[in-house]
Amino acid sequence: MATREEYIDKLEAKLKEWNKRIDEFQEKAEQESDELKVKLNKKTAELKQKRSKLRDKLEKIKDSGEDAFEEIKKDAELLWDDIKEGFTEIKSILKK
Repeated sequence: MATREEYIDKLEAKLKEWNKRIDEFQEKAEQESDELKVKLNKKTAELKQKRSKLRDKLEKIKDSGEDAFEEIKKDAELLWDDIKEGFTEIKSILKK
């Protein structure tokens, strides 16, 4: 099991990676048809919102003690899964 500090480092790295991927998706959206662009922009907006919530959870984890860490981590893991699912949805839209 990852320590609190390891988890923070992992989450920060993932957020940086996701920021880059979201930017890439937005660039690709600009090259697509209007209909596809609308879908992609909607999905990237959803991802940005979830990413923002995850960033907030990260800040709470940084400010929390070990006891609160596990509870906040559970919420963060749910958001993490939602974000991964969002990336999968965007990839499937781009393949159409």
